Amino acid sequence: MNYPKLLAILFLLGTFSCFSQEPKRSEGLDSIINVISKSTKGINYLIGDTGINSELNEVGTSFFKNKYIILSNKKRRHAEVTVNPITNEPNNNLYCVDIKEDGSLSFPLLFSQALDSEKNEGSISFSADQRTIYFTQENPNNNQIYTLHKADLNEKDPKKWVNITNLNAVPAEYSVETPSLSADGKKIYVASNIPGGFGGFDIYEAPVLADGSIGKLVNLGPNVNTSTDEKYPFMSADGKYLYFSSKGHTNMGGYDVFRSSVLKNDYSPALNLGTDLNSRRDDVAFIMTSPTKGYISTDKHQQGNFDIFKFEIKKQDNLSQTYTVVEEKSSIALPNTDVVVTNEFGEIVLKTKSDEKGKIRLDLEPLTQYTVALNKDGYETKTANLNSSDTNKNITLKQKKAIVTEDAIVIENIYFDFDKATIKQESTLSLNKIVEVLNNNPEMSITINAHTDNKGSADYNQKLSERRAKSSYQYLINKGIVASRLSYKGYGESQLLNKCDKCSAEQDQANRRVEFKIIK
Repeated sequence: MNYPKLLAILFLLGTFSCFSQEPKRSEGLDSIINVISKSTKGINYLIGDTGINSELNEVGTSFFKNKYIILSNKKRRHAEVTVNPITNEPNNNLYCVDIKEDGSLSFPLLFSQALDSEKNEGSISFSADQRTIYFTQENPNNNQIYTLHKADLNEKDPKKWVNITNLNAVPAEYSVETPSLSADGKKIYVASNIPGGFGGFDIYEAPVLADGSIGKLVNLGPNVNTSTDEKYPFMSADGKYLYFSSKGHTNMGGYDVFRSSVLKNDYSPALNLGTDLNSRRDDVAFIMTSPTKGYISTDKHQQGNFDIFKFEIKKQDNLSQTYTVVEEKSSIALPNTDVVVTNEFGEIVLKTKSDEKGKIRLDLEPLTQYTVALNKDGYETKTANLNSSDTNKNITLKQKKAIVTEDAIVIENIYFDFDKATIKQESTLSLNKIVEVLNNNPEMSITINAHTDNKGSADYNQKLSERRAKSSYQYLINKGIVASRLSYKGYGESQLLNKCDKCSAEQDQANRRVEFKIIK
């Protein structure tokens, strides 16, 4: 037998098997990273070691009285060592560590003997007043299941916890993990694999009741949860953003950290926090200590042993995008479009008009979805979604049809260059509506009446209005309308709609108009 050849075949089969078992998300990883990089444009995470990591496990959890509480199976100070019989590794215990001024960690001590079990401890969280702890522990009879408990701080001895209670949050055959309370302590977020979810572990929320127990678990929905696992929820201090780890969504591999905005009755689609923070390994236990700093735990060797890292967020100043409002068919720019931009919470962040070139400049936060509402006379109102990853910088508007009454064809105002009779490009679109009506009604004849405001002398305004009426007349002829169906006249300032000494810009604009009257 040719053993070298056989070994080579076995190697190739093993290699093929490994690749065939790669998650689908690894296919086209470059395109996934490209999508993530676009949505996180302008934001960077500076990652640093915390000085507390070892060859075994360290995972961050929560904060208690200016201490960071971590899970570790390496730290031994004042802790009874118990070993997992399956992995033959020490079980995780809870430790409190000091936080240095630069965010580094040191001097771990066993958090609580009262809460220390002979099995693995899980993540914890505290009530807003830090008098109640919510913690998870491995089920003594099944190391795949964690149960959720609460305990109260002993008023007489602040180092001890009493009234330890199993909350029975889910049926005994299912697991509940990674609890996290909102900053105000009114809600708790957990991960669970109970039936009725989207698959694997999903994230749920429940109200925290007056007695410290919790209400019914409610699934956070498909914008947060996927058919794979979601764990480690963390709500921002202002209650606007939910951070969590997921094996799904737009993912680079393992668990990535995502952010979803908390909307009125829903959560926004989850967005990956970026390639600075996430990797092809498991990235979990994301927690913010301030608007720009926090901690994350990463399984950097893919061996189930996590390290805790600190991070600092750096944002690019004056991150902006410039969009152009255009007519959808011709792509002609549309100036003076009313623009209102709201963020995902419905708050107005900008109210403006497109400039003479149809452009609007928006300051955009990364990972944020904006809604822009556009309104322009003669065009259908439009809303569109915008974000910092947009590649298409045109926002299109659709023209309304002209309105035909008994005595007129009504369209939006016709604009001319200042002090001239030259028709602006955007107004050629408006005049095309007149062409369309006349082509559809070959027996119709019209007269074109031009008016000005009362700025300047009456004689000047009269001549200006005549030139503008003629420009409109000539445009229609150039578009194929027979001259015998058209006439024109300038009225200057003789027929003001707004007779005012000090007219507003809007009043002046209403006075400067071109009318298309039906004479047959």
